[in-house]
Amino acid sequence: MDKQTAAARAVDAGTVAAQAVNDYGIGSPQALGALQAADTAMRDAQAQGCTKADFDAEHARRS
Repeated sequence: MDKQTAAARAVDAGTVAAQAVNDYGIGSPQALGALQAADTAMRDAQAQGCTKADFDAEHARRS
């Protein structure tokens, strides 16, 4: 997986997690699962060498 794909997956996972917290509440199983998935995606992206600049670029690309 390349850095851009890893960053995109992490951004997607973070978006889903934020929506789950909004929809179900912070302590819900849905939100906790989504937050765990986002954490895993972020760690995977960092392992691929992604930095804050890569995540910022991905956010900018989507705007």
